[in-house]
Amino acid sequence: MRSAPSDPLLAAVIDQAEALKASLRGERQVNRLYESYIPDRTGSPDASLLVGGRTAPTLPGFPDPGHPLNRAFPRGGATGTRIQPGREAEFNQLSSDRSAVHARALAFGDAVLALLVAHRADGVAPESGRLRGASRWVGREQQLVPDRAKWPAKLNGYQGATLAGLGWLVLACTGLPLTFGQRADLLSHYTLLFLAAGLIACTGTALIYRHGPKLITPPGPLALFPGIVAAVIAFTVWQGQGPVADYYFAGPYDRYDRQYANGCLAASPYRHDAVQAMVDDGVLTVTPVTGGTTLRLGPAEDGSTHPLSPLDRVTRAVLDEYGC
Repeated sequence: MRSAPSDPLLAAVIDQAEALKASLRGERQVNRLYESYIPDRTGSPDASLLVGGRTAPTLPGFPDPGHPLNRAFPRGGATGTRIQPGREAEFNQLSSDRSAVHARALAFGDAVLALLVAHRADGVAPESGRLRGASRWVGREQQLVPDRAKWPAKLNGYQGATLAGLGWLVLACTGLPLTFGQRADLLSHYTLLFLAAGLIACTGTALIYRHGPKLITPPGPLALFPGIVAAVIAFTVWQGQGPVADYYFAGPYDRYDRQYANGCLAASPYRHDAVQAMVDDGVLTVTPVTGGTTLRLGPAEDGSTHPLSPLDRVTRAVLDEYGC
């Protein structure tokens, strides 16, 4: 910027930018002029602070006595902190630069504004957009950012019923990990299941605490509407999580009925009420009561989502015969 054509306004901007840079350097460097020191035990503490005492040993790899690690972990019995001897003038200059940052920021903004007005607005300063915006929106803070609704000192019946519905919804959702974990035969991982349930309970409680006052603020019976909606959802979740989990994590007998007995084998000797079934080592064997070929299907596991498939050629031939 110094190489640009001579312009007093541009020079003022450069000067103020350099002043801000000095303030930044003061903010970053002034604390590094302190050091930990070992007081002189024979003199007064004030004398040790000024001229007596000696600088504490530095940590290996950090030779600067003003490094934050050397000041945080002093060695050699250091008990005090002082400005490094001989650097008082530098400390005072950095402190002055740091404290002047606000005035320098305003001066930099004024210099930039003057430069823009001179080169972009033909020397005529436009009306401040900030003032126009402030005059337009002053007094409308509550409309723009309303205060958060607060919990009432005492709940009426409608509000209490709404909170009961919300609580029931949280309780129903809390049971989801446990229900699905049981159906999926994952109770051996009970720690993770209970952690998931606890996380859902804490999240639901936090959401009720955060948004509950807003939901129960409508007057009279209108405050009951969110509770009714929450209760309907809670009832659906409570009643539906078991059947849904059973459907996705069905046992081998249920999967046999769903895949074969109630479908392609419904009119065969392998229908549900005409066979004897047994699970052994992950294999489901299905034998007709009237006699015939024994079907071997797998994998027969509790809580599995894999469909039953034939495990030998004989089983495959029987299923092909009935169009399965």
